[in-house]
Amino acid sequence: MNRRPDTRQTRRKNRKRRQAAALVALMAVFIVAGSAAVRHVTSALAAGRSAEVPVEEAATDSSEDKKKVVVRNSRTAYGIDSGEEDTIRDYLDTWFGALADLSEQDVTQYFDLSDSQGAVSAAIDQTALSFLVGVRSLQDNDLRLTGYSCGVTYTGAQTLENGDLEVTLEEDHAVRFSFIDGVDSYSSGIEHSFVIRRDGNNCRIIEHQKEEDGYLLIEERYDEKSQGAVHAQSSQILDQIKSELLDQARQDIDALSQAKSQAAAGSEPAALCGHDYDRTAAVAYAMDWVDPLSVIRNDAWGRYDEYGGNCNNYISQCLYAGGIPMDTEGEEQWKWYGDSVNTRQTASGRSGSWAGVEEFYDYAEGNTGYGLAADTTANLYTGQAGDILQYGVDGVWNHSVIITDVVKGADGSVKDYLINSNTTDRINYPASAYAYSDLRLIRILGWND
Repeated sequence: MNRRPDTRQTRRKNRKRRQAAALVALMAVFIVAGSAAVRHVTSALAAGRSAEVPVEEAATDSSEDKKKVVVRNSRTAYGIDSGEEDTIRDYLDTWFGALADLSEQDVTQYFDLSDSQGAVSAAIDQTALSFLVGVRSLQDNDLRLTGYSCGVTYTGAQTLENGDLEVTLEEDHAVRFSFIDGVDSYSSGIEHSFVIRRDGNNCRIIEHQKEEDGYLLIEERYDEKSQGAVHAQSSQILDQIKSELLDQARQDIDALSQAKSQAAAGSEPAALCGHDYDRTAAVAYAMDWVDPLSVIRNDAWGRYDEYGGNCNNYISQCLYAGGIPMDTEGEEQWKWYGDSVNTRQTASGRSGSWAGVEEFYDYAEGNTGYGLAADTTANLYTGQAGDILQYGVDGVWNHSVIITDVVKGADGSVKDYLINSNTTDRINYPASAYAYSDLRLIRILGWND
């Protein structure tokens, strides 16, 4: 996901202003440690079968076991007590329970609403959950969950000056969506920060931060409208933000439904280019370089998670693995020979199009000579495995993903895509399940001399 270059710094400054208004002295800490990597990709995708084919190793657990929050490492190593851990687990269980039924549940019950910062943080979280439930409910596909497992890996904890405990952790989760029940969809590397206050036997959240698309969208809009201060009218501001975003989502999803109907009525003509694109190799690379439980990156390339997101760097690597050559010629370039931006027509540095979402689209759309041949005008629902999707909101395109499989209905029409991505890291995730509702397709045709 690509956000504004200064988004993370701005969010942290805004957070401090809200804390100051609440007279709470907090210190931010993000201690990142890798969680144990366990490779597991659905057997259907590995075998190249359709997403409609149930996975052979379908869960045999009871229905209770299919919905759970598990902790993957020791809380005691970080000085986290059972009450603080239970608060985090209960919060996450309520969140996923709401997504399972697509019915809003109350996450504010875990916050200290008597604290002004706690009340604002609770309102942001509740709005983010309500918005995601709303967007998924608007989609044609049934995005309720038949099962979920949410993993928690603690990465740090420290006691703040006022006695509150700040806990940082990474979330991973595996979910099964109703319309493709039998296919596991994974997300990993979702960073959380909880500030928890103990009052006797009770633990309540004072602040929560989360690095995931839907939450960030709501939080950033709130910070823009409230100027980062604890605002007496925070609920009204957030209600307005949610209403505006859902109105836009309805328009986007209506347009996508029309595109889906048009695609079902006819096929796109084949486009010719000099050399084929190896879709199988591109998808295989996409599967190799994302993990269900932890963040993994290929050290041979740069890493841009802290600079707006690693999503387009990841899909560029996939295309390169599929045989698309680096392009150092002319004004439209696509290359990575090093981390420094270099637009000279030489095999050195990198182009903005390698790691930038908008820049990559401009390259795909505008390149006419050597290198990538792509179609940016095709119907959204004419994509194939190995093609690229980009997500946006309000005309700003900020996330690129690679299609790993096409989900088709009984009549052979496209119902959805399964995608892989970085920042957030996802495997076999339905394209329609994102909080972002606007999509565009980049069909990869091959490359030319």
